[in-house]
Amino acid sequence: MKIIVVDDERIAIEHIKSLLAWEQLGFTLAATATNGKSALRLCEEIRPQIMIVDIRMPVMDGLELIHAVCEKRLGVKFIVMSAYQDFEYARKAISLGCVSSYLIKHEVDSHKLLLEVNKAKEAWEAEEARRHMQRSEQLKDLLAGTGRPGLMNSLATPPYAVALFHADTPFSAVPSGTAIPEVSTPLRWTWEEEQLVEGSGVWQSAGEFPLGPGQMVVLFSLKGKTATPMRERLYELLLSIRVLLNRKSGHTFSIYYSCAADEKAALSVSYRKVNAALLHAVFCGPEAIICADELPLPDDSAAYAAPVIRFHEVVEGLEQYDADFVENAINKLIAQISHPVWNLRGLFHAVRGLTALMNERRVQRGMLETDPFEIGDYKPLFGIHDIRERFTYLLRELCANPNDSKRISAKLMNALRYMHEHYREDINIDAVSYATEISASYLHQLFKRELGRTFLDYLTEHRIHQAKRILRHGDAKMTEVATSVGYRSPQHFSQVFKKMTGTLPHQYRSEDYKS
Repeated sequence: MKIIVVDDERIAIEHIKSLLAWEQLGFTLAATATNGKSALRLCEEIRPQIMIVDIRMPVMDGLELIHAVCEKRLGVKFIVMSAYQDFEYARKAISLGCVSSYLIKHEVDSHKLLLEVNKAKEAWEAEEARRHMQRSEQLKDLLAGTGRPGLMNSLATPPYAVALFHADTPFSAVPSGTAIPEVSTPLRWTWEEEQLVEGSGVWQSAGEFPLGPGQMVVLFSLKGKTATPMRERLYELLLSIRVLLNRKSGHTFSIYYSCAADEKAALSVSYRKVNAALLHAVFCGPEAIICADELPLPDDSAAYAAPVIRFHEVVEGLEQYDADFVENAINKLIAQISHPVWNLRGLFHAVRGLTALMNERRVQRGMLETDPFEIGDYKPLFGIHDIRERFTYLLRELCANPNDSKRISAKLMNALRYMHEHYREDINIDAVSYATEISASYLHQLFKRELGRTFLDYLTEHRIHQAKRILRHGDAKMTEVATSVGYRSPQHFSQVFKKMTGTLPHQYRSEDYKS
């Protein structure tokens, strides 16, 4: 935090300088001045946070200096020094609002000075936080195209760049409009990032605002005309900032930027581009620094077009137990979704279809259904290429050893389908027997012969598997979780869950659960 000391007596300035170990306390005595006019010029150049000012000075006295700085809205907090006889004069200065306190010159000691400097620091930080929040909201409105022209007039001259910083997030098969980052708190633009920008020599930050948890938008502008390739320098700057964010947060980040705003009115277009890139983050993959101006993003009509995704080749490959044929079919699906534009709806449609085909084959082989995107069961997936590899692996696995693979009988399949549809209810083997028109005793035999376990074993495994999914994805009460998977008693549910998993439900949901 920078401080300027202003007094017409050099001995008074030296006294103030000697009272505290300024650097150790986090302050920098940036400059001194012996009159208000010189101090005003220094204030405009250095932009200090605090000024310690004598009231009586030649050329421009302390009160005139404070008036001038306040009119320029430089956000400085003043500590006024005066003699006993100048108290009324000092009181007028305090009434201006930007004066945090005053000191009687001949009573200043280390303790009093430190107390007042810290008071001024807290006051400046509180006002700066308020100013920053206000400017962030104005900038957000401006980029969204709803802002008033006042902020636009205060921006530096174009061209501009809009960058969206986003904590990399595992893909979920459930579309949510935007990804939900693992980072639980908003990113904050700190002096470390500002120092990197200042050191770039080309770009400067013109404002920023948090977009959501783990997300931040920063507006950059050029410092002046330059022959240096501005896009290359912007990329280098963003790369340096990403390294810093990764190190500070322990997460990886991607950055989507637009450098096409050659005039202020085009900022809203750039902002829409980076938001569209964020929505399609799965196509970019993790740790990306990508120019949104060059992405194959769909236009408004294409974005909501009904996808035409066909799975007949995948089905054919699974029926023939031809793993290579299945892999080629998956590659075609992914290529269709990715070209000529990114089809996000098509991706969700393909994911649901492939998951359904996979689980149908798993049930036919006596295996439990699975979710390819459950982080507790599989490594998290961030990009579309990872998704392709995950389905390729799981479906190729179902093609292995076709001679040894047994298919469940049609009667048992009907029973399993009924159980999957009604496991939330209080069902038993008699209810399933009645619904499928299979005697209970014969159904017992089918479970033991074809699945190697009892009806209750299979029902319990399926219920606990579904409970694990609920626990990972929400904060529902245990009573609600128990009811949603067919247990009337939360206590009974907890006992069964611990028996199956080795841990209680609330422990499983905590961050340190292990599957």
